[in-house]
Amino acid sequence: MPKFRTLWSLLFLLVTGCASSQGFDRAAMSEVLHVESNSTPEGQSLAIQRVHLSTPLRLGVFFASHNFPNSPSIRKMEWLTGDRDQLLRELAPLQDEHVLQDTFVLIDATLRSEDILGIRQAGARHGADMVLIVNGVAAVDRYNNRFAWLYPTLLGAYLAPGTESNALVMVTGHLRAVHSEWHARMQTVEGASKLVGSAVLVEDGAALQEAKKRALQTLGTRIVDQLQHWMQKLPSPVPHSRGIEADKNSQQE
Repeated sequence: MPKFRTLWSLLFLLVTGCASSQGFDRAAMSEVLHVESNSTPEGQSLAIQRVHLSTPLRLGVFFASHNFPNSPSIRKMEWLTGDRDQLLRELAPLQDEHVLQDTFVLIDATLRSEDILGIRQAGARHGADMVLIVNGVAAVDRYNNRFAWLYPTLLGAYLAPGTESNALVMVTGHLRAVHSEWHARMQTVEGASKLVGSAVLVEDGAALQEAKKRALQTLGTRIVDQLQHWMQKLPSPVPHSRGIEADKNSQQE
């Protein structure tokens, strides 16, 4: 009899070990991303700052990485090829409107998010007029719900929807001019996702990927709106230098 009591006690502890949601530590996530209000005020336009940009622009997108250990509350963001492609698709309307001539990914494993000058210089080497620095951090809140009591049974371990995985992804996007000190207000967005199922089948990675997809979608919309707003404040549309050279060549012919 004591053996059975011990066994059931262990099973109870296993089932209730993560019996409630712990939530997300948004303050810690923001601290990792250095989210702070030290950028250009929203109402201050490119023209007021005397930034001379000609449209359409070439935009380099840099996906930053962090060197910090994963913890129970915060995880490093892993940027996949699909993530980069998604954000480029989200920014595509700016090319249709001739705000952007080209959008491309800046890849340099030696650069970190805090090396603003290095990122701008990398953008300049690749012919960018602006760079968009994308940074992110993730968190997972995994816990058991009321169906977890079925886990001690063989079928319950695979069929009972007793585990929930909530994922939160926080992403920032920071527009900066390459040839001047101008920078826009940092955009901070979130993406959330939730998966429910058995402990054996619920994967935190799938929840994180869906949350990241939603965050990038929101970030893309924010950046499109932001660039459209600032381009409207330019004093007058100036043909791009590459366009001027093309016109001269055609006239000479």
